[in-house]
Amino acid sequence: MKKIILKIFGRKRIEYLRSKPVLVHGRYRKIIDEIEFYSKIIEKNYGNDAELSMLLTRKFAHILDKGLHRKDVKAGHSNTIATELKKHLEIIENINPEDSNDQTILWAKEKLNIYNQLQETGKIDELKGKPLKPTIDFDTYFELIKSRRSNRQFLDKPINDQIIKKLAETVNWASSSCNKQPIKLFATNNPELAKQCLNQCKGGTGFSKNIPCFIAFCADMRGYYLPEEMYLPAIDVSLGAQNFFVATSALQLSATGLSWALKDREEEKRLKSILKIPEHYQIIFNAALGYAQKEYVQPLRKPLKNTLQIIK
Repeated sequence: MKKIILKIFGRKRIEYLRSKPVLVHGRYRKIIDEIEFYSKIIEKNYGNDAELSMLLTRKFAHILDKGLHRKDVKAGHSNTIATELKKHLEIIENINPEDSNDQTILWAKEKLNIYNQLQETGKIDELKGKPLKPTIDFDTYFELIKSRRSNRQFLDKPINDQIIKKLAETVNWASSSCNKQPIKLFATNNPELAKQCLNQCKGGTGFSKNIPCFIAFCADMRGYYLPEEMYLPAIDVSLGAQNFFVATSALQLSATGLSWALKDREEEKRLKSILKIPEHYQIIFNAALGYAQKEYVQPLRKPLKNTLQIIK
């Protein structure tokens, strides 16, 4: 019944009928405007877009994978998800046939094949991953975490492309909603451009004149349902960014996060222009990266009793 009503009237008309007039404080209007902006972008018909289909391929393959790992798995479920996955795989292969050996494609095809086998035979082999074999112990990892600093004075030493690529590779190994991996980094290791980027950030004070590298941590908003999932982009990007920040310590670098919450429209427009960020990417926050000229004094941390409460 719900599907029939939506088909007759359309989602937009239904939502309009359900809405109520309300006065909103100007500060909240800014947030609402931003959600509406990305909602309209999501609603656009991008046609055959391989990048978007890759994101949705990860999402739908992940949903299938969750079901295939269940102990009570059986045929007859998730037909719509499997159809969507097949559609996006075909879009990618039609546009970019050279991506046929991409790890995402191979993984998604494997899940689809197992799903099809389940529908045909009614059974599959139990899915099991290999046991984890960590190469470092907890204490070593914890010391690495504690070594991270938000330094703002950098040496006049360049950050080459290979270092940025090595750090960027860590972000996709973090958890993300439905395994979409929506995070994308837009970076410049041109000190002049990096300085221009920093000037768009209200928190960009106290830095040395030399900024070796500037990075915008962004989310591809086309993979979200808005406004219901309005917080997920920030969560997904932050989880990936944490990997990045810890990895900088392993390379004896310092990455300092820059809040983007207080930006205005002109600052966002200028930063997106400098870093050539497409409109469907939301800037979650930014960071300045370099080799520390001096180590900042380690700030004290609150006690564990104020962080954790275990309920028995």
